[in-house]
Amino acid sequence: MKKILIVLLAAVFLTALIPGAWADNTDAFTIDERAVLGDMSRSYLQGYEPVVSWDRLTMVIPIRSEKAVGSIQAELIVANEDISPFKPQSMSARTQRVEDGLWAVRFNLSLFSDRTNGDYPCTVRISGADADGKELMTALPMVVHIRDGQPNTEPAQISISEDASSLNVGEDGVIAVKLWNASRSVGFENLSLALHDPSGDILPKELDTVVLGDWMPGESLALSFPVTVLSSAKVTPHSLRFDFSGQSLGQEAKLSVSYTVPVKQEIRLEQGGLRMAQSVVAGDSITATLPLMNMGKADILNAMVTISLPGMSLRQSVLVGTIQPGETRQAQLTITAPKGAIGSFDGTLTVSGEDNDGNSVSFDLPVGLNVEEAVKTDTLTSQGTAKQKTPVSVIVLSIACAVLVAALIAQSILLRGKLHKLEEERL
Repeated sequence: MKKILIVLLAAVFLTALIPGAWADNTDAFTIDERAVLGDMSRSYLQGYEPVVSWDRLTMVIPIRSEKAVGSIQAELIVANEDISPFKPQSMSARTQRVEDGLWAVRFNLSLFSDRTNGDYPCTVRISGADADGKELMTALPMVVHIRDGQPNTEPAQISISEDASSLNVGEDGVIAVKLWNASRSVGFENLSLALHDPSGDILPKELDTVVLGDWMPGESLALSFPVTVLSSAKVTPHSLRFDFSGQSLGQEAKLSVSYTVPVKQEIRLEQGGLRMAQSVVAGDSITATLPLMNMGKADILNAMVTISLPGMSLRQSVLVGTIQPGETRQAQLTITAPKGAIGSFDGTLTVSGEDNDGNSVSFDLPVGLNVEEAVKTDTLTSQGTAKQKTPVSVIVLSIACAVLVAALIAQSILLRGKLHKLEEERL
């Protein structure tokens, strides 16, 4: 592995120093999958495999190049040398062209007698030169399959990491994950994958099973699995089961891996009608009331309402708290108009909240308030004015009362006179 890294770094370094020196080298050499050379029973396209006999491996690789001339050099590099089935030896070969544009690379390598069955990733590094002497090099990936050795005790290991899964309640979605064969010597052939959700909330949209094909150690692949999330699904993480089946090391193989993906619900925080007076007298207070409704299926946490009226007052907020699905909570704010603030003020009422996954929601409502000046009254002046200005009706009533009093007095005097006369007559 270190050798491969050194080769790649060297290529990058030389490319930077000598422009064009390594141009098009990645495809300078290719494997001719249709060619059948001596010692080959069939072509690579038809499934050619190296021959293992008497602790030796013989492998023929037809190499095609339209640029190279003369001989080429081939080197076999095992990815994991500590578990390599090959004995320490020179693993390179030089060969001449067998026909126009075609070279036959042959490896005849010694194997350990106690080798272990497995799939061993390798790299065949081919190097040569073109007619101008420019160096050419290509690294070709290969896998050496050993099936006549000791049983392999390495467990199959499949790693799953999420890429960009998107699952919402009541919607079609995609489970997008990256699969990695973390084994060092255990590969799979004819591998297929079936995805299951034990809760039954997530169902495959198209196929129950996905065919993956051959999957060698160290290889990774991206998988997009269309699914449908039921409208009755719970807004919680769902543990999915990835069931793999195929062949491994010549035998039937089954492996199940669990992986958890989140199922989310679109936050549906909606507001009712805002109840708030349009005007207020400077120095007085009014109350703004706003109903908040949770129309989704997940709790809305830390619901908050903030009002801001620039030029009149600072921001004021009220924490509504948690709003459960289907619940309506009232947000109330008390707004006090400063005595010195007169006129019309426009501002914003901001509503915000979040769900259990930390997804936030917010929206703004425009608000306006007219602050009126307080009416000023002078008590003493009002009283003096009241004294100076006596109503006409009061004057008329006063005269009438005086006349009645005088009449009563006159009548009383006459009655007294008559009484005196009557007394004298009696005497």
